[in-house]
Amino acid sequence: MTTAGAAPRPAPGPAAAFEFLNGWADRVFVVTLARAVERHAHVREALGGLDFELHLGADKATLDLEALEREGRLAPWRGRRRLTGKPRPLKGGEVGAALSHRQVWEEIVRSGVRHAIVFEDDVAPSADVALLPDALRQLPDAWDLVYLGYTRFERVRPWDRVKRLFYLALAPFRLVPWRPGEALRLHPRPYSANLRRAGYHDGAYAYAVSAEGARKLAAAQTPVTHAADNLLVVLVLSGELRAFVTEPKMFDERSASIPGPASYAQR
Repeated sequence: MTTAGAAPRPAPGPAAAFEFLNGWADRVFVVTLARAVERHAHVREALGGLDFELHLGADKATLDLEALEREGRLAPWRGRRRLTGKPRPLKGGEVGAALSHRQVWEEIVRSGVRHAIVFEDDVAPSADVALLPDALRQLPDAWDLVYLGYTRFERVRPWDRVKRLFYLALAPFRLVPWRPGEALRLHPRPYSANLRRAGYHDGAYAYAVSAEGARKLAAAQTPVTHAADNLLVVLVLSGELRAFVTEPKMFDERSASIPGPASYAQR
């Protein structure tokens, strides 16, 4: 379920970036829950001046996980070992968030959107958001996904490079979670002044997605097998998504300053 929402006045810093996004993106979605009213107030303030829609997604409080699994709409064990090596099933909140993002991807495909922005409801613009128009103008003609906010490998340290060499050496023997091609893609790689080719990044709280990217993501998440941000990682590392990260990142998570649980999956 999607409802319109935008604050009447933009904050001075992000004003130009939001004006650009209003023309660049066909639609801007904010994934949230109907009961997360504090988050709705936060996002209307944080994204003031941006034309966006609140997407009222799947709520773990009303999900029947056993029924979803029986019906073949959920495979909660399938994706866990792939990323972590640990056989833990998806939790209810993770399933709700995954379903909510998939609903948005399906809507993008169904409605003929060329490219869209997807936020979660704890998002806030970073100090560098004014660079967002430059970053998006640097995209190639063919792209699937752009992380606008993320954690992990914002900076690649020397020790990270050493570990990747270790992974590359052991990957052919299946002694590490990564296959050889995935180990090569773990770290972001240079592309342009404000974009890098994506590596292994955490977070699905701020990203741009094309129609083709939404189609790939929705297909890969049917049935639901991964937490939303983990699905992005799997498809990026496999090379299935033509994915980028902005340099620097344009949005942050601000859960700590909003009443309620710290993450979507915990609500």
